[in-house]
Amino acid sequence: MNSRTKLVYQINKIIQLQLDRALGYQKARSLTKDPSLKSLFEHYTQQSYYFADKLQAAMALQAIETHVKPSWTGAVYRAWMIFRVRLSTRKDRAALSTALSAEKMMHLSYELLCANKYLTYYYPLLKFTFLKQFFSIKKTKEELETILIRYDSGRQQSAEIEVSFPQSAPIQ
Repeated sequence: MNSRTKLVYQINKIIQLQLDRALGYQKARSLTKDPSLKSLFEHYTQQSYYFADKLQAAMALQAIETHVKPSWTGAVYRAWMIFRVRLSTRKDRAALSTALSAEKMMHLSYELLCANKYLTYYYPLLKFTFLKQFFSIKKTKEELETILIRYDSGRQQSAEIEVSFPQSAPIQ
């Protein structure tokens, strides 16, 4: 497999991960009771679909065909999320923790792709799109880490927490 073919495979994998990410946040939203977490998870669901659409549009501009759907590994992860949350006594925290774990993997996937030297050479438009999304994913990961720290520090007197939505990716 040549470098261009590997790169297209890697890009399609990222789109697939975005679709899995969206479904994961939908599942996390359904498993939590905290209204602010529900809103946050809904925001990230929409962000994931937006990112996947942007990537597919950028690939179409470069005459690359994509036929991507969510993966079976994403379905397994969502099943594990359900199992973990249902067994937990702190369900909101468990949903948040599993979402953070998935976000860390997404961040790593973007980091690896953005470091790919062939991306700039073959697909400069995609490189720009990936970098923009990479920084939004990084911000999402950091925000989830902060919220999880607040949950763990016991600063929350109730199950409710204040969540501010990031301004990183407009949803249209």
